[in-house]
Amino acid sequence: MKNIIPFEVKYSPIKKLAIIPFEKHPDKIYKGFELQFLEGDTYGKGYRIIAYRNDNYVDVYDDFSLLFKEDEKFDVAENGLNKHIHTSIENVTFDKQNNCECISFSFKDIENRKINFSLKELSKKKTTPMNLLAPIGYGSKKPNFLPLFFLYDFDFIRRRNTEIDCRINNKIILVDKFPIPMNLQFRYYARYSNKCELLEFANTDASNLLEVEIKNNSYFDKNIEYIFDDCRFLSNIIVHLEDSKIDIIFDPNLNMNASSQGSFKIQPKKEMGFIEGLYEIKRKDLKIFIKLIPNGGWTSVPNSNITKMILKSNSIFCRWSKNYEFTEEIDIEKKFVRAKWENKN
Repeated sequence: MKNIIPFEVKYSPIKKLAIIPFEKHPDKIYKGFELQFLEGDTYGKGYRIIAYRNDNYVDVYDDFSLLFKEDEKFDVAENGLNKHIHTSIENVTFDKQNNCECISFSFKDIENRKINFSLKELSKKKTTPMNLLAPIGYGSKKPNFLPLFFLYDFDFIRRRNTEIDCRINNKIILVDKFPIPMNLQFRYYARYSNKCELLEFANTDASNLLEVEIKNNSYFDKNIEYIFDDCRFLSNIIVHLEDSKIDIIFDPNLNMNASSQGSFKIQPKKEMGFIEGLYEIKRKDLKIFIKLIPNGGWTSVPNSNITKMILKSNSIFCRWSKNYEFTEEIDIEKKFVRAKWENKN
């Protein structure tokens, strides 16, 4: 039995993330670096560096151990991609030992400059990390999906007793400092998560109608499961992970045969909270029009006094996704799909 998948959900295998900003004292090209560790069938296993440029584009450096995808899009990153380079990323450390984070990497940039970054915490004090939905899509000009980047045990590098040596072409780079103490400890604005989950909700890359064979009321695309009820209405989408899942629930079930409206809820682990929104379907002959608006934003689960302040419902972290809007036109006869996301932030 065949059925239509109205929109696709994709999972990006970014397992770890560290962001090191120096916007207050930028380099002539860059104002920050983002180190990622990827592990999955589509990428292989290795490191990637997102280099944030002063012109709000990004250069992306993939280690030779990763499978290089020349047509990969980076539209959620402000102005998008400048250059995508396959290169050697060396001297990488990305781990937490005795409650202290160690991050280091080195590579050569597009001007053949040697870049070396090293941060090593040595504090004996405890730190209380948070669970965060990263606002990576806030400034995106042309998003091709709603980027839901769940960062577990997210934390900032502590300044006291931290060894730091960051250089571009042997010139010392000053990493930005966080303006206030967090949990009674001064911090750098450098931050990290050793457990990440990036969900691409309603990816708009495809233009052909996706019709699939359903077995036992479900369809699997790698680790993504689309589940239908007995009437062939889409009830939920499950992203199956190693030790958990992300559940996307529609209420009522998404009926593509008639005009209807309802709500959806995106639920990762309990400690991460959830995202809510509304959907609307209009059916006209052999055309279907779908609208998704995550206007409920993100409901966080604070775990400390500082996170109660930072993750309030009106904070950028909780409200940025409210201003995203997805519209789609499905032409069943021509088997064609036209979809787009609009960022109104």
